[in-house]
Amino acid sequence: MQDKEKRRYSGGLRLAKLINLCLEKNIPFVSFRLPDEFAVRTMIQLSGKFNLFEAIQEAADKSGFVYAPFHRKTDCPVVLFEPELIVENDNFNDSLFKEISEKAPFYTQITFKKPFETNKEEYLRDVESVIHSFDKTLSKVVLSRVQVEHKPDNFDLGKFFVDLQDKYSNVFCHLINIPGAGIWAGATPETFLKINDEMVQTVSLAGTQPIIEGKKDIQWKAKEMEEQRLVTNYIIEVLKRFDIKDFQIEGPQTIMAGNACHLSTKFSFEKSFIQNRIGEFIDCFHPTPAVCGLPKEKALELILKAEKHNREYYAGFCGTLNMDGKTDLFVNLRCMKILKDKLALFVGGGLTAKSISEREWEETVLKAQTLLSLIQKH
Repeated sequence: MQDKEKRRYSGGLRLAKLINLCLEKNIPFVSFRLPDEFAVRTMIQLSGKFNLFEAIQEAADKSGFVYAPFHRKTDCPVVLFEPELIVENDNFNDSLFKEISEKAPFYTQITFKKPFETNKEEYLRDVESVIHSFDKTLSKVVLSRVQVEHKPDNFDLGKFFVDLQDKYSNVFCHLINIPGAGIWAGATPETFLKINDEMVQTVSLAGTQPIIEGKKDIQWKAKEMEEQRLVTNYIIEVLKRFDIKDFQIEGPQTIMAGNACHLSTKFSFEKSFIQNRIGEFIDCFHPTPAVCGLPKEKALELILKAEKHNREYYAGFCGTLNMDGKTDLFVNLRCMKILKDKLALFVGGGLTAKSISEREWEETVLKAQTLLSLIQKH
């Protein structure tokens, strides 16, 4: 066991060095690890090339790593890396360090403005305003905020990612550099869409509470159960829209993700239902009520009016598209944008008519701890 841990740590050091070198040269790349897998894959665009699309339908038949925004109204395009070089863990020759070191930076480094940060008083006021907006035509709105932290001196982003994926082994972890759109990192518990040769799987994830040490029984309140019901019903409606009647439901059940637990319901159906319509299905499905609200357009309108920050890629989706015969996409939650001397953490929560503003604030504080707990160690 000790030897295994030693090998993992050694590999982490080499991977961290590779990540930091790619960042130094501003090379487009992404390092990621799927939930409950040991292998960390790093996709490096040694030519500097990557693709930008207006909508996911344009990229649906391509293969690579996709990074999509919350909504096109955020002025962020869909990004796709069509893989040029993929390394697994630390299985690469030292000559790669030399090859990258000798490259001139592909892109000029851009200094991004700090996103608008909402303090507690402002967030509570915004939550109250949204709650008072609920009527028979509006049942849920997801309100987010940005928490800006000072980036520690000599912050080692490569080592941070290695530690992140090691600590949160059961969620999707990633670190990506998109020249022009910035450096993003995250550890999300929410599956968006999993597709293999035969089946499609998606998840309704809604309802959050802290994990209390020593407490085994998780009791879910009416507000959290209602949130889960709304998202689940939305997924069923989308499936019906695509004439998918034969699907399986598993849950809701409690899942653990770092320092929090969530209510989750799994859906699965045969791929043949959406064959050649995957891009259309994703476009219809996203953003889900778990990150937007219900009804979608009305909730989106309220979000764009209430939130003073640009969500950019927060609450979008990311992951592998048509790689090795599979698609593994995740909702981009528990994420942050890395700035020159700041770290911008994006967090949010689902509001219903039963929401209590102070508890909603506490939920965002809890979610921020996913990344903050590691940042404070570096």
